[in-house]
Amino acid sequence: MKFGSFHLMEGPFTKSEQQVYLEHIEQIKTSDAIGLDYVWLTEHHFSSVPYVPGVDGEYCVCASPFAMACAVAMITKNVRIGSAIKILAIDHPLRTAEDVAMADLLSQGRIDFGVGLGYRKYEFDGLGVKIEDKLERHQEALDIILKAWTSDEFSFKGKYWDIPNVRLVPRPVQKPHPPIWLASRYTPRDVVDFALGGGFKLLSAWQPADDLRASYQMVEESQARLGVTERVDFGCIRHVYVADSDAEAQKVAPDAIEYYLKSTAQFRPVGDHEKGQMIFGGPQTCIEKIKELEDYAKVNTLICWMNFGDLKQEQVLRSMKLFASEVVPAFRN
Repeated sequence: MKFGSFHLMEGPFTKSEQQVYLEHIEQIKTSDAIGLDYVWLTEHHFSSVPYVPGVDGEYCVCASPFAMACAVAMITKNVRIGSAIKILAIDHPLRTAEDVAMADLLSQGRIDFGVGLGYRKYEFDGLGVKIEDKLERHQEALDIILKAWTSDEFSFKGKYWDIPNVRLVPRPVQKPHPPIWLASRYTPRDVVDFALGGGFKLLSAWQPADDLRASYQMVEESQARLGVTERVDFGCIRHVYVADSDAEAQKVAPDAIEYYLKSTAQFRPVGDHEKGQMIFGGPQTCIEKIKELEDYAKVNTLICWMNFGDLKQEQVLRSMKLFASEVVPAFRN
């Protein structure tokens, strides 16, 4: 099992945007120091306040995961730096390919490229992209990015982008390209087949353990059908808060999580299972919840959302350190 910290960078109005950035920088340094495998960065655009009444802050204040990744590359040594996720449909794919390549150079080959479709209509509207076109744009953009990374020169004529003969500069350190993660909320069979056929990794979101297990069974079926024998990286994301005891964790974490639930419920379905799947408690309780994901659902990469809502910085850092010292060792063997 591999572990990473997730940095949505929520912006409660009790903190300035600069404070949010500086706190996450400290948390990312901590992730590297305590031996986590990844830090995961994301992107959202524009203020969510007009669309989300009753939430005292912004959903996310990071608009560029790979600008952030360049900064992270300069302050870390070992941890891999992933995007969870980069929304391909809303940017020119060659600009995305360049940004990822720059981050890969600066990090000396530590970038993982997680991509997805996006779901907040106001972000697409603000950037002049029809959300109804996101799947086709996503597919075309990924094709262009892969060609740009793996061809000396190439041209492309598609539905959304026409590219004359070009050679991408700079180019990634990792060959043939950085690892690619495909994010899907439900991990349908066509996504599984496409991922395994391309040698990509799979990133699920909030599914309960039963749904994750069903998705992994599709992975095994696709492996057999496609003749794929190597391990498939299969990840999911969970809110995580570790305290000395269950009582202490339950006293702190549930109130902080309401911020997240209120800020996202208007843009995608939020099921009751999400609260049940959150990993809050003393070390042993957290170990047991993660064991279920590992043993039953076959998850082998856990993205840990450890700073959420209005948690104080000292609470987040203490939880991270307890997680590394008391929980992670149970999975390293």
